[in-house]
Amino acid sequence: MHVTLRQLKVFETVARLGSFTRAAEELCLSQPTVSMQVKQLSEAVDQSLFEQVGKKIFLTDMGRELYATAREIFETWSRFE
Repeated sequence: MHVTLRQLKVFETVARLGSFTRAAEELCLSQPTVSMQVKQLSEAVDQSLFEQVGKKIFLTDMGRELYATAREIFETWSRFE
């Protein structure tokens, strides 16, 4: 499994904001770039991280686990800095 910190950061931002578009705006990236990063991360873990219902997105069970893990990683990194 090959996962980058950048992919985790993009995923964490989408999960926190509940929107690919708002995550793209916050990260100063294009929406397709955000979508591609999340897709690559999903493929790396071989699991769906989000499910779409209408126009809304929701974390899957795996997505919730990964979100909690990503938050821990970034909190630990912040303390290190």
